[in-house]
Amino acid sequence: MSTTRQLPPKGPIHWVLDWDGTITEKDTLDALVNIAASTKPNFPTHDRWKQVVDAYLDDYTATLEELAPRGMLPTTIEAEEKLLKDLKVVEQRSLNRVSESKIFEGLTGAQLEFGAKKAIEAGKVALRPGCVEFLQSFACDAASKGDKLHILSVNWSQHFISSCLKTAGVDINTSVILANELDGIATGKPSSGQISPDGETTIIASDDKLRHLEYMRRSSSMPIVYVGDSWTDIECLLAADVGICIQDEPMGTSQKKLAGALGRVMVEYFPLLDSDERRHSRVASARDFMQIQKWASGC
Repeated sequence: MSTTRQLPPKGPIHWVLDWDGTITEKDTLDALVNIAASTKPNFPTHDRWKQVVDAYLDDYTATLEELAPRGMLPTTIEAEEKLLKDLKVVEQRSLNRVSESKIFEGLTGAQLEFGAKKAIEAGKVALRPGCVEFLQSFACDAASKGDKLHILSVNWSQHFISSCLKTAGVDINTSVILANELDGIATGKPSSGQISPDGETTIIASDDKLRHLEYMRRSSSMPIVYVGDSWTDIECLLAADVGICIQDEPMGTSQKKLAGALGRVMVEYFPLLDSDERRHSRVASARDFMQIQKWASGC
């Protein structure tokens, strides 16, 4: 596939960042579950969580085999999008199992804040190098530069994300964090344990993220730079003016899956700071936010 998309011109940029594995160094769902476990010492939280994870993996494997027998995965973007959409039922069934497990039942906003603070301080949730400084720049520089920021995540708690960032020294308006929420948290009540029960705010799959990105596109003419690390990010990475894949060395499991998907659908990508290739690349890769900041500043 020819990759001819240019990098955005100098000027205001709408940054859209994934949370788990992008802003953070690894997935944070275990940290969220550990917070719930700490508030109910007599409840079998970890046993229930293992059951949820095992059921998800079994469901995912069986459904993927049904949709793509013998590992015959898509080789076009259109077919890839269809596969991701068809797999969405697996994510919804898993969300239902989490609610039924009652793992998060009774959890309060204050407990989430305290748990997030402890997780950051103990290094259980770690932000990528350069990320704090990058996000802090929106508080002090964005007004003059005109840049916009959104965090777009399938994580189960916006309040958890906000609390982690605040402890790390990033105090941003929670309205820019587009994520799910545990029922009750937003209204100051103990959670029922359900996740985004109204359905309308549920963000569980690639097409949910794409829907939000397309709304942003309709709402503003600013070029969009999307930063993500996993298969769930692929549609947004391809729909943005510039898509940046976070990649460690060596790559983690979710990063390998995304890289494999891009390869299957013939989307080439190059290191973000590769001056010979980046201006003709539809998607680029970066190790951390120090590299992203360097690119954004034109260095």
